[in-house]
Amino acid sequence: MTPASPIAQILEELDAGRIEARAHAVLAEPLHWFPVRHHSPAVARHVAQTIQARRPSIVFIEAPSDASELVPHIVDKKTKPPIALFSSYRDDDNTLGLAGIESPAPDVPFKVSVYYPLLSYSPEYVAMREAAALGARVVFIDLPYRARVKSAAERGLQGAPEESGPRQPAPEEEVGPPRDDEHHVAEHHESQPGWEHLAVESSFYQKLADAAGYRSFDECWDALFDVSLRHSDTESFRRDLAYFCAAVRATTSRERMELDGTLLREAHMWSTITRTLAETRTPPEKAMVVCGGFHIFLEKSTEPGRALPPGTVYNSLAPYSYLRTSSDTGYGAGNRAPLYYERLFQHSESDPANAPVAAMVDHVVSVLARGRRDGELLSSADAISVTQHARMLANLRNRSAPILDDVRDALISCCCKGSPQQEGRYLLGAMKAVETGTAVGRVTPALGKLPLLYDFYKALDELDLGEYVTKDRKAKVVLKLQQAEDERRSIFFHRLAQIGIPFAKQLAVDKAGTLFTEEWEVAWTPKVEAALIEESIHGDSVESAALAKLDEELAQAAGSAGAVAERLLRAVNMDLPGMVLRLQASAGGAIDADTRLASLGQALTHLVVLERQAARRRLKKDLLDDLIERCFGRACFAMPNAANVPAEEFDEVVAGVKSLAEVLISEKGADLDRDLFIENARTTLADSKSQRLRGALSGVLTEIRAQSPEDLAADVARFAKALPEEMVQCGDYLSGVMETSKTALMLGADGIVHAIDELLRVASWDQFLMLLPRTRGAFEAVHERSRVSLGDRVAVMYGLKDDDAAAVTKLETSVGAAVKLSEIDARVGEIMKEWDFA
Repeated sequence: MTPASPIAQILEELDAGRIEARAHAVLAEPLHWFPVRHHSPAVARHVAQTIQARRPSIVFIEAPSDASELVPHIVDKKTKPPIALFSSYRDDDNTLGLAGIESPAPDVPFKVSVYYPLLSYSPEYVAMREAAALGARVVFIDLPYRARVKSAAERGLQGAPEESGPRQPAPEEEVGPPRDDEHHVAEHHESQPGWEHLAVESSFYQKLADAAGYRSFDECWDALFDVSLRHSDTESFRRDLAYFCAAVRATTSRERMELDGTLLREAHMWSTITRTLAETRTPPEKAMVVCGGFHIFLEKSTEPGRALPPGTVYNSLAPYSYLRTSSDTGYGAGNRAPLYYERLFQHSESDPANAPVAAMVDHVVSVLARGRRDGELLSSADAISVTQHARMLANLRNRSAPILDDVRDALISCCCKGSPQQEGRYLLGAMKAVETGTAVGRVTPALGKLPLLYDFYKALDELDLGEYVTKDRKAKVVLKLQQAEDERRSIFFHRLAQIGIPFAKQLAVDKAGTLFTEEWEVAWTPKVEAALIEESIHGDSVESAALAKLDEELAQAAGSAGAVAERLLRAVNMDLPGMVLRLQASAGGAIDADTRLASLGQALTHLVVLERQAARRRLKKDLLDDLIERCFGRACFAMPNAANVPAEEFDEVVAGVKSLAEVLISEKGADLDRDLFIENARTTLADSKSQRLRGALSGVLTEIRAQSPEDLAADVARFAKALPEEMVQCGDYLSGVMETSKTALMLGADGIVHAIDELLRVASWDQFLMLLPRTRGAFEAVHERSRVSLGDRVAVMYGLKDDDAAAVTKLETSVGAAVKLSEIDARVGEIMKEWDFA
């Protein structure tokens, strides 16, 4: 241990002799252990130097043990980090018992997927690269992620009831994949803490941080290792790092290591190492282990490891990005500044002693350039002051060179003239952008593609969509569904949208309900391929994956008529015949079981759209007609129950009423029970205490001619004679009327205008102030034609004749005046060309 090291000072307060002896014992073993922190440029450099010097026959690396076959593709010259080893697992036989608990339904298998990111300066990647250069064998030793997922039995969930969706756990209960890995990002972007979280919790680190004033583990790590100039050679670096990790481990309880799966993983690591050495007859001194620093002190247990659960497993490589590797995106072992540390690594390979300063200068110049582009007033002089200030801060903090924290503090101190969140917001944005970087990796074509990726690119070729992969910008695609080729493209786009692949996004829907035209925004980004890899767990083709995901959604929405009908419409758009037949059969049951007006109204809207598409989509029209009639009847009977729903449900209820009215007014209305609707609408109107809902129902009844426009105007007029607390609710009533009424407003404009005028005349000043915003909001929501019609009636009522009212909107001028106006406009245009608005 270097005498001046802060670690040595803290160890004096602990059992330094025992900790040092343990570290020395591991370092002295014939098997060469090299402790690492993921994405550490200093560790990566020393790992490379060690492999070059020792020339091992086997290099053991902490990565999933069932993915070693990917090493040749990882080190392929056509592969460019950042990349990620991707692993997915589907429990086909419900071995873990999590179907229906961690999946939407008992018949939907539990699935999980994991990323293992690799940067150009990740020690694991550098170790693979150097081993490949020597011809050494690389063996992955970590326990695959699927073996670390706790089964239902281990969670005490035996005999859990089967439910339509995932069970809601108690707050203290652990659910999902255990959050215990250091460089793995789970499917749902859960934060996966690395061994750093054990370090931060240890009393050793807490004493060290308190003594040295470290504000974060990253600051501590950079000061001691990544930007430290204290280590004269690789062995002194390895020794200090081993002592550090030994102290962390010595002050971490065994129970804590059991809880987060550390001991389980380490048993698998040691088993893999000993088995491989025995099978290859390799002496330990000809091997090297590159693993998390916490794990070099693993217990060398001979007990059998955990069995891998059977199921479908995919292992592959995916392009990754610095943004996704950043700790800001929730990655537990994330790098807080991927581009900054890349610069540090690149400079350290050629000149380690000057690397921290060289990386700082590159970084500061880039930040200031970005800040100027974004609006900050920054100059070259600022770059000089920042670098000098960062060096001064490093000296004050007893550091051998400036680290990222010093650079950050210097940038804000020298360049922010006010509050960082206000005056310095552009500077902060520039700092974060330059720290993170925009790098996106690529994977060698030699790897081949997963079946889902292959099917995606095959479809692009067959549908003549390949041009969009070569573009780096968004393009608009208009599909005419009467054309067979465009209909096939539509089906493909809808399937991609169902899977969640960010390649095609629907922009607009044809007014007739996507009968003839669809507009899509198409763009290829690296996220497309990453998403396809991630979603490959759902199927080998775009069609099968879309079917599987729709099946999961259906399991969650089985009790909702609206949701089932919406899925049915999606299945039709995706041309999934088997699912369409299944949904048609289940839609009837969902309609009969649902008692919610909002849901039934949604279902009715979707069913009518489907009925219009029946001939083109080869659907059973008689079955759809029956579903529409049943849904309409159930929705009518559901109206009275929705008379007094909570205010937050008003929008959905009004939408349900509108859906019923629109169907009733359409050609389909002739086949429906109009009297049933009117009877229940009037019952609901009489029972409801919500003026907005009452207005919506009154507007609907007027729209379908069940009451006259005069009756509607009379309802408005009653507010003028009502009690003050009711009078001020007229705006809510009018909002409801205008949401559901179109022609009724035109037909009854005179009566409604007079009624509102009377109301405003009799209202007191306080009542008027309460009426004004709600009434104005009601008029702003109405269609412009209706609003103009009502405005004309107001104008006429106040003395303007019809001809005069029309003339208000008509501008008349002489030919000579028009010519003069044109000349003035042209002259103004010439003058403005010379103006600089910047």
